[in-house]
Amino acid sequence: VPGDPVVAHVGSTVILPCWISPPENFEALEIRWYHQDQFNNPVLLYNHGKIQDIHECFRNRTSLSPRSDQSGGLKDGDVSLRLEKLAFQDEGSFHCDVSGESSYGSKVVDLKIT
Repeated sequence: VPGDPVVAHVGSTVILPCWISPPENFEALEIRWYHQDQFNNPVLLYNHGKIQDIHECFRNRTSLSPRSDQSGGLKDGDVSLRLEKLAFQDEGSFHCDVSGESSYGSKVVDLKIT
């Protein structure tokens, strides 16, 4: 993840970048994005090769999305989160937790809303 906060405007769409290196078999990964300290209420939970759960307040406005056109997406380890129709209450820390067959990692992306 980047070291600096991601800054975006109310109503816009943003990509919160997160990727794993080296890439692993994405179908064997659990990807959990959660906001602030809401681990048990994930913004988005990907497991067993598909999205399993999206928190109610993020439904219809979030997805896993490559951070750039050059990214190969999930198969290349890109687990970035796309958030649409940003609101002031979206501001804060987003946690990107990835667990695989033999590894686990967690990073935080800070989102600032202007």
